[in-house]
Amino acid sequence: MSEFYTNLPQKEKDRLQKTIDDLTQTQYVEPFQFNANDYDTAISFFVKRGFDRQPAEETAYIILQQAKIDSVPVGQILDILTKADPVQLNELLTVVLNTNRYKSSRLGVRNNKTSRDIISRNIKA
Repeated sequence: MSEFYTNLPQKEKDRLQKTIDDLTQTQYVEPFQFNANDYDTAISFFVKRGFDRQPAEETAYIILQQAKIDSVPVGQILDILTKADPVQLNELLTVVLNTNRYKSSRLGVRNNKTSRDIISRNIKA
């Protein structure tokens, strides 16, 4: 889109243009405010369990966001996650992350099915 330069005051945007701007710039963004202590605690929880800093921050944000939506204290969620072994933690985080993703981009675990060399079948005579 080309820009026009003028001395005239800016024209107020109409409803359609405001809607288009909202959809293109702030789509799926809800403003949340968190306690800094909870945020740091959640990040350190995931970093301590082997996450890199960036994924730990993103996962902590999603956990804090969901805790705020459900009105559950963050400490309570982290206490429950502390009792989980690494496999259970992965499964729980996959479920939580999938609830916050588009349906077209789900996370999952691939199960490699092994087949026997000799295939057995039921044959009716």
